[in-house]
Amino acid sequence: MTRQARLLALAVAAVFANRPVLAQPQIADPQAAFKNDVHATAGLTCASCHVARPGQSPNADIAGPKRTEVAALCGKCHSDAAYMRKFAPQVRIDQLSQYVTSAHGKRMATGDDRAATCSDCHGAHGVARVTDTRSPVAPLNAAKTCARCHADSNRMTPFKRDAAVFTDWSASVHAAALLTRGDTSAPTCNTCHGSHGATPPGVTDVANVCAQCHVREAELFRASPKKEIFDGMGQAECLACHSNHRIEHPADAWIGTNDEAVCSTCHDATTESAKTIAGFKDGLARLNDQIVQAGEVLDRAARAGMLVDDGRAALREAHEGQIQARVSIHAFADKPFAELMSKGIEASDHGRQAGEAALHEIQVRRQGLGVATLLVLAFLAALGLKIRRLPPPS
Repeated sequence: MTRQARLLALAVAAVFANRPVLAQPQIADPQAAFKNDVHATAGLTCASCHVARPGQSPNADIAGPKRTEVAALCGKCHSDAAYMRKFAPQVRIDQLSQYVTSAHGKRMATGDDRAATCSDCHGAHGVARVTDTRSPVAPLNAAKTCARCHADSNRMTPFKRDAAVFTDWSASVHAAALLTRGDTSAPTCNTCHGSHGATPPGVTDVANVCAQCHVREAELFRASPKKEIFDGMGQAECLACHSNHRIEHPADAWIGTNDEAVCSTCHDATTESAKTIAGFKDGLARLNDQIVQAGEVLDRAARAGMLVDDGRAALREAHEGQIQARVSIHAFADKPFAELMSKGIEASDHGRQAGEAALHEIQVRRQGLGVATLLVLAFLAALGLKIRRLPPPS
C-alpha cells in the first residue's frame, strides 16, 4: 500500500470512528430499491412479504409486517431447506433458530419491538447478499450497522448497555486491521458476539471466543498455572490484560512490575513471580537490542553494495523467534520463553555476523584495490622512466 493510500485509509477510519451514528435510513422509493434486491433477482415480489391480513381486502393498501413478525416472516423461507436449495444449496437455514436464542430474539419474543430484527441489519427493500461489499453486514460495514443502536446512549440506557463499545472498538487493533489495512478477516462485532444468535459472551466464554483466532495463546494459557487461579476468581481470562473492545497492540512495556506495566495490576516486586516477570522483561529487551543491532549492520553492508541475503534470512528467523517468545509469555513460566528467546538471539547473532563478514569483505576488497592501484601506478612510473631513457629517434 502506498503512503497516500495509507493516509487515505487512516482518514476514512477516523471519519468512521467519529461520525455521528444515524438511525436506519428510510428508503424514499421502496419499489426502485427492490429492483436490485437479492429477493427480486430470485423472483419474489412485494406480495411475498406484504400479505393481506385476515378480513383485509386484497386490494387494500397492505402494510408491511409488524416488527415482532419480521423474523418469523423471513424464517418462512430462510428456514426451509428445500426452498433455499433452489437458490443456494450451501446456504445456512438456522438463522431463525439462532435468532430466537439471541438477546435480540428473546426480547422481541416478549413483545419488546425495540430489539433488533432481520430488517434492521440487512435492510428491507434493497437487501444485498451478505458477500456483497455494499451489504450493511459486510465486514467493513458490520460495526457501523451495529452502532446504529449500540452507540446510541438513549437506546442503550434502558437496557443497561454501554454505548461506548463502538468508540472503543474503533480505537482498537482489530479496527485498525480491518479499516486501515483492509484485512476483512479481522474481528468486528459479529465475529465475537455472533450474528443471528448474538449474545454477549459470559466470563467463562470469553477465552473460547478469543481462541478462535488466538489459538497458540489459548493453548499456552490453558496449560499455565494462571488458568486455575482465574477460574477460582471467576475472572475473564483474556480481558484481565487485554480488555475487550478497546484492545491495544501488545507492547513489551506491558511486562514488568513498574506502575506502567500491565503485570503490576496484580504483581509487584515482592511477589514470587517477580523474578519470572523480570526474566521476561530483560529477555525481550535483550532480544530486541540484538535484532536492532543486526539490522543496522546488515543495512550498512547492503548500502555498500554487498549481498546479505543469508543475513536477512537469519534476521527474519530472529523476528519470528521474537514473536513466538512474546506469545509464549501466556504460559507464565520460564519455559518455553527462555528456549525461544535463545533461538531468537542465536539467529540475530548469525544475521549480525553475516553483516560484519560482508563489511569485512568490503575492507579486504578496498585494501586489495589499494594495493593493486599502487602496483599499477608503480608500473606506469617505471614504464615512464624507461621510455624517457630510450635514445631519441634518428
